[in-house]
Amino acid sequence: MGLKIEELKGGNIDLNKPVVLYEDENHRVAWVGSSEDFIFRCNAYLISSGDKNVLLDPGGIQHFPQVKDRVSQLIDPKEVTHIVAHHQDPDVAGSTPKWLEINPEITIVTTPRTKVLLPYYGFDRNKVKWLDVSVLDDTMLELGDGSTLIFLTAPFLHFPDAFVTYDSKSKLLFSGDIFAAIQQKWELIVSNFERHKTEMMYFHVYYMASNKALKYFVDKIKPFPIEAIVPQHGSIIPKEFVKDALEFLENLKCGIDLLYEESPIQIVLSDLI
Repeated sequence: MGLKIEELKGGNIDLNKPVVLYEDENHRVAWVGSSEDFIFRCNAYLISSGDKNVLLDPGGIQHFPQVKDRVSQLIDPKEVTHIVAHHQDPDVAGSTPKWLEINPEITIVTTPRTKVLLPYYGFDRNKVKWLDVSVLDDTMLELGDGSTLIFLTAPFLHFPDAFVTYDSKSKLLFSGDIFAAIQQKWELIVSNFERHKTEMMYFHVYYMASNKALKYFVDKIKPFPIEAIVPQHGSIIPKEFVKDALEFLENLKCGIDLLYEESPIQIVLSDLI
């Protein structure tokens, strides 16, 4: 019972099935992402708690069959009650219309600027239930077991209205594109953080706006007890590396910081191509 990430490290994991990351008698968190031989691998997650089933970053349209299959091994897909879209990119939310076809009563949790863009994937914004994430960081979703999902804004990382989700029960931080990595050899759980820093750098220097934006976000999440960081791309960062991951982002130059400096990515690019 409880967090299962430690026992998953280095294990022989069947990625054709959902991978449970946390479970107790009332609360379950599972990886339900896509399995593909691609450096830009996409993760999706399902939180089931009480009468709510929350699907986080369900993925692109090409991911829908896989994600639906993994969800189906845990619940009836019609029982998905919420979709959390941390931003509007097609790899994050392109499959949203497919989920709305399954259950038109789904509530989409997102920020106002993302809400404007998501309907362009092909659904009527006026026929959808929305939960708007406030810039005041006071938006929460109470779950049936007394736990809470807390939605925290992450401005300009990499979308102006991006946000992340913190699960108060499992103490997992669902970070969207923040802490993401581009990897030639993907693993579900990070095993070598020195190597993973390079993989994170390759993603962040191009996609994140600035070190100022990163520092603002890191300062915001530092007070939260984090058992693991679960990003939308790349590997899950277990507790032993969380402090290192925060320090890495806190000191990383990226985006507009590099307009007048040589990008640090040149140092590692040859190892990634």
